[in-house]
Amino acid sequence: MLAGNSWVSVPNLKDVAREAGVHPTTASSVLNDASGNSRFSPETRLRVEEAARRLGYVRNRAARSLRIRKSHTVGLVAGNLQNPFFALLSLELEKLLHPLGYELLLTCHGADNADDEHRLAQTLVERAVDGLLIWSEMREGHSSHLSIKPACPRVFLGCGPAREPAITIDIEQGITLAVDHLLAAGHQRIAYFSPAYARTSGLPKPRPELLLEACRRRRIPKPSLLYYDGESWDLQAAVDGATHLLPRLDAGTGVIGYNDVCALACFLAAREKIQNLPVVGFDGTSLVRAMPAHLPYVDLRPALIAEKATALLFSLMQGTAPRPRRTSVSPIFVGG
Repeated sequence: MLAGNSWVSVPNLKDVAREAGVHPTTASSVLNDASGNSRFSPETRLRVEEAARRLGYVRNRAARSLRIRKSHTVGLVAGNLQNPFFALLSLELEKLLHPLGYELLLTCHGADNADDEHRLAQTLVERAVDGLLIWSEMREGHSSHLSIKPACPRVFLGCGPAREPAITIDIEQGITLAVDHLLAAGHQRIAYFSPAYARTSGLPKPRPELLLEACRRRRIPKPSLLYYDGESWDLQAAVDGATHLLPRLDAGTGVIGYNDVCALACFLAAREKIQNLPVVGFDGTSLVRAMPAHLPYVDLRPALIAEKATALLFSLMQGTAPRPRRTSVSPIFVGG
């Protein structure tokens, strides 16, 4: 490495070994946490570690990964982290992976975008992750991920291609739980507040379709579908949309938000003009849990999704995957 007008060498394992007065193999075993390093005395380990600190030695993780063919990283292709759900899912995964000695390598994409999913998954594989977790809202027949090379253990979250290992989410049940809550509270009319782009996206069907089916099964009027222009994570856009659209609702209508951001936007827009507007959140993030109004919400259970996904991925990585390899997580309703 060049510093000013002179070259400064980067310390390597041989330098550390020389400084500590041990064999390079000993230094390597101690610094790389090799399984056999318990045979070295505490004094030897301390001497090696202090020598490494004095010299400024930094482990070359890439080189070690090549030697042992493991990077101790798991790649996650997630949705936009400005969406609180994906931020929470990532944190839950990190909490599970760190005690196992793994780091989470994260990339993000727009929902329902096959090209982005494939490109980012391929990028993570090229970075030698040991396993992949891919959030996907693709339909069952989607198969572009099968072309990822080299092959890597992978688990899809949300939906994903048929016959691929996946942790799916029963969104239909979540919608039904929200409808039944509003009906039990005496609201025969239901509105759905969502970003416009989500009217045709979602898993396994777009949520407006699932809501229409739920209302038809309950023999209540078709829901009012309220769409605004903006991203699902953009609270200000959602508040502006709710301020414009909510006054059109009939009295006594209950509102289901596309996600917790949409539910919070409805609450904020309605609190001055529409007293006691019943709103149901959808996701189970801190946005609704921390609200003073204690909005009821459908909890998609990101902690459970992370737990099941981690268990399935590690079984695939170890070659002990169970059958079946697709598991559905059922949302729960949390009353306000």
